[in-house]
Amino acid sequence: MVNSADDEKVDGRQRLLNTALKLFADKGFDSVTVREIAAAANVSIGLIKHHFGSKDGLRTAVDDAFMAQFEEALSIAQGPPTPRRLTSEDLAVSVDEWIGRHQDGWPDTVNYFRRALLEESDWGYALFVRFYGIVQQTIARMDADGQVAADVDRLWLPFLMIYLELGTMLLDPYIRRALGKSGFDGDLWRRRHRAYLNLIGRGIAPRGPRPKTPGA
Repeated sequence: MVNSADDEKVDGRQRLLNTALKLFADKGFDSVTVREIAAAANVSIGLIKHHFGSKDGLRTAVDDAFMAQFEEALSIAQGPPTPRRLTSEDLAVSVDEWIGRHQDGWPDTVNYFRRALLEESDWGYALFVRFYGIVQQTIARMDADGQVAADVDRLWLPFLMIYLELGTMLLDPYIRRALGKSGFDGDLWRRRHRAYLNLIGRGIAPRGPRPKTPGA
């Protein structure tokens, strides 16, 4: 999605994508009309048919743009093939840059995915399956490049990675109350992704011999 605050500089097709994402997130797909989308985007209804064919086609385009953001993020987390694999700090910096590119429009993105998933509709399931597939493909590429340990459970790893990412998206209203700011606030978001990368790459168990319990 284009994250510009100045919609006048965004072409009609992109304005329709941005506007549809916001309206679908706020009201749900079925509750929004093409007339409402066109009016909010300040374009003619005919432009929806011209670019997307129908409201269903518009939603498909929104879904494609939405998923492209996750594909970009996961490609960063995967890193380049050996022997030029990035260090953990390189990855963290690359993720920071990705956050900077998407931060302005991310609240709408979060609301869109939250709405789709919590509706438990075919729309939400289709989005989840696509997201799951992207994560699976990323893990397969990492595995082929020797980046996944032999004893890691390949069945559950995609879901565990999804839980880490979707947890903040679904629970952000409560995170905001608990921490006083959104989990997608710039500095907090960057800190979370560093914790995420460390957890996936290093785990949380101490390294080296386990310290002895006094008196044992």
